[in-house]
Amino acid sequence: MKKWILLFVILFLLAVYAALSTKFHYPELPFSNKTKQEVAKLAVSSELPLSKVAQQDGFVWLVTDDSLDVALNSLKQRMKKNGWEFVEQNGSSYLFEKGNEKVFIESQQWTGNFLLFQLPIGL
Repeated sequence: MKKWILLFVILFLLAVYAALSTKFHYPELPFSNKTKQEVAKLAVSSELPLSKVAQQDGFVWLVTDDSLDVALNSLKQRMKKNGWEFVEQNGSSYLFEKGNEKVFIESQQWTGNFLLFQLPIGL
């Protein structure tokens, strides 16, 4: 009887490990060309403050595991480097201007550990 209990515990632990390593419990991503596991791994392992994780439907998606204030500072620096000035925040959207052009960059908290930014291609 003890062998069956031990076997059950081992199989249960292996199943839990396999399930958690696939990040199945994370919320769905707003793009379909990367897995949850790929996105989480890139956010944690990248040395860049914001890492390009996907490009889909006219947008580039960046991911970070930094806090919101650090991530927003990185976004502002990235945009400023390309000639864009931060204007204002409206909820989870950030308005930048460059001359007469305006662009809104959306952010999305993806799990408690990761933040995504959605930028139009070319920024």
